Amino acid sequence: MSNLASKFIELEKKLAQSKNVILFAHLNPDVDSLSSVFAMNDYLKNGLKKKTTLISKDNLDGLALKIFPENQLKKDYDLAKYDTILILDREDTFYKLKLDKEIEKNNLKIEVINIDHHPRNPIVGALNFVDTEASATCEIIYEFFKKINYQISPIASQYLLNGIFTDTGGFRHNNTTAKTLEIVSDLMKKGASVRKINQLVFENKSLNTLKLWSIALGRAELYKKTGMVVSFLTKEDLKKCNASKSDASGIAEVLNTISGSKFSLVLYESKPNLIKASLRSDEHKGVDVSEIAKKFKGGGHKLASGFEINGTLKESNGKWEIK
Repeated sequence: MSNLASKFIELEKKLAQSKNVILFAHLNPDVDSLSSVFAMNDYLKNGLKKKTTLISKDNLDGLALKIFPENQLKKDYDLAKYDTILILDREDTFYKLKLDKEIEKNNLKIEVINIDHHPRNPIVGALNFVDTEASATCEIIYEFFKKINYQISPIASQYLLNGIFTDTGGFRHNNTTAKTLEIVSDLMKKGASVRKINQLVFENKSLNTLKLWSIALGRAELYKKTGMVVSFLTKEDLKKCNASKSDASGIAEVLNTISGSKFSLVLYESKPNLIKASLRSDEHKGVDVSEIAKKFKGGGHKLASGFEINGTLKESNGKWEIK
């Protein structure tokens, strides 16, 4: 973080000079990405009095709907109206949305700022604030606010805590450091509540969610040679249980607790002809799941990664295949 600390003053100056800022959550946004968007928006609007637009190209569901005001998020935008772009939590959002092509095509003069904790390539030509040792992008944003002496509001404190809490698995993952807990302690002093996010994540599972989990657990298989536990869910499963895509997100962590497992893989149909894969492991198991994800052009962290592939899940002669 020491290298970033010296750059935070530059970030403060760039944002102070901006007039109209557009903030992007990544595709299929998680809590850390959305929390980063809303916390930075609180600073830009209330601290710097800037005009802002918050973008999520995908609808919120499940946990995200309980935390974030979806009516403040937009899908459509005209980049020509903005002088600053903020990409939060996944640099590949910049390229997946083809923002680089749009900027080049229209010869736009626009500052691009990327804040991320994933070990991926920086955005070419952008101001990149990347710390792969941070537990969450929200941790980096907290450090930025601290460096510039910004008085974090109670609502922004809760957003930052939410992002850190979910990306550390409720402080259960190995990315939870002493520094992480010190940050959480300070956020609680500023008005955030661990109990509030803990209830939403762990204590309010709907019956539909548990029905979906039961299907996935019933299909789970352990391959002793590799230590992989794998399961899958189809769009029909989600429809049958009246469940959302986010309801499937916790299954990989549950499967990773099975005795004899080295890592877990859960496949589920997130969109037509698109399968999302979630990978989880633990430090003592010696498996870097990000290396697996990279083989499929995905990414993430050593113990929590994912990727997407085109196709659908089909049953044939009692076996399931990707077609």
